[in-house]
Amino acid sequence: MPGDGERESEKVLSQAAQAHRTLLKCAAAETTARRPTGRILPAIEALLNRLPTPAVRRRFLVDPAFVEGLHRGAGISRALAQWHRRVAEPSISNVCPPADFQSAHRLGNSLLPLLLCDDPQWRGRIGLRTDVYGRLRFPLCNWSVSLSGADKDARSVFSDELVTASLTRHEVRLSLGGPTGPDLLIVPRGEWLRMMIANDPHLDGGRLRFGSSDATSRLQFASPFPGWHVRYEPVSVGDNTGHAALTGGVMAAILKAIAHHSPAITREFDRLMSAVRGWELPAAAYGTIQSFSDPTLPRVMGINVPYGSDGEPRICPFCFTWFGHELGHTKSYLIETILHVRGETLTTNQADYTDVIERYGRALSLRTLLQIPYTHLYEWSLLMDFLEGGFAALPWEIADDPVEFGDDVHQEIVEAFELIERGAKLTECGRAAVARLHSLSSEAQVRWQSIRSRASLADVVPVTAAPT
Repeated sequence: MPGDGERESEKVLSQAAQAHRTLLKCAAAETTARRPTGRILPAIEALLNRLPTPAVRRRFLVDPAFVEGLHRGAGISRALAQWHRRVAEPSISNVCPPADFQSAHRLGNSLLPLLLCDDPQWRGRIGLRTDVYGRLRFPLCNWSVSLSGADKDARSVFSDELVTASLTRHEVRLSLGGPTGPDLLIVPRGEWLRMMIANDPHLDGGRLRFGSSDATSRLQFASPFPGWHVRYEPVSVGDNTGHAALTGGVMAAILKAIAHHSPAITREFDRLMSAVRGWELPAAAYGTIQSFSDPTLPRVMGINVPYGSDGEPRICPFCFTWFGHELGHTKSYLIETILHVRGETLTTNQADYTDVIERYGRALSLRTLLQIPYTHLYEWSLLMDFLEGGFAALPWEIADDPVEFGDDVHQEIVEAFELIERGAKLTECGRAAVARLHSLSSEAQVRWQSIRSRASLADVVPVTAAPT
């Protein structure tokens, strides 16, 4: 049930860490040294065992940057390719180019911190690779390096680009492409170790040197939300409108309200999630993106906060439910990996699609459809918690009808179950999971009917939020 508690969250993380370690071991045994990228996986496996404590090893194994690197290693490992197809296709991850031996340089982002943890004086060269948004991210590190074209009007990011890190006795040099490419950033070795190993938020910016005039490099530290372990990562693509701080404030206020109304889900969210990425994306022909996540990047959610011409955020008043929705997705992603390593799956046709669903205006893959009841149970639970608490602690008033919104969430769950029954080829494990989801939905429906009855008897639904 949503909000099951810290013990269940710890169980999921522990089993996911073990599953990722198993995948790493299998992949390391497969790869060869014929290409430089073929040496990365065995090196990561060897160095992982030399991390100081089991807790640090587990943190590394479930770090989103490491997991994303494993997915990009599908081009050099059959085991990783099979896993990627099972848990991430089709999905939003398809916007990335297919993994090949070059994309495996993304694993260099995981190898570098391990090398420096093992030997802070390590010298040499190592290939890194940016993500689809032009950022270099590293496990166990809150710092990232964002790379984009110097011409802001071009709105270009250096997506999926090779970057070479050259470490000498005195400095760390990042070069675009190979070691002879244009310098992007030159950091004194001591500052780099403070950034990557000590995770120190306070660097001496005056000692950093920025290189190529054709590129813009930007260092960014992802700070935790006040009172949380979860970090805030603003993402800027194209023109920087300067709303990142305000978006972070909106998210902090939402999390504060969730902590007020839903302590159980708060604990679960803070344990299972790693970061919330704040976006400002324009409306498109298919509508406005609200929140999203990626199975190749579990434990990270994106939330879109568009702004009007008056500089005010334009966001759904029930957006607090999105945090539950994406928490449900993250648990589903991790569980799918755990099942895959055990040789199990929920359905044999997860890559098939439904017909176009009127509610969404598009077809859904079966693997996405199977996640809907769980993600929406989280939404529903949060809504009920907030409604019973009168929506206190939210920094805005709820003018829309929360009962109508809750009825629609319930109906979406019902529709998902009907589509699953018609189209999913469930395994024995899948049938057990769907039966459990039916049971959880029935429990939630009993609570919802009680809340609706109380609201009807009072003839007033408590919808006014107290400003904070």
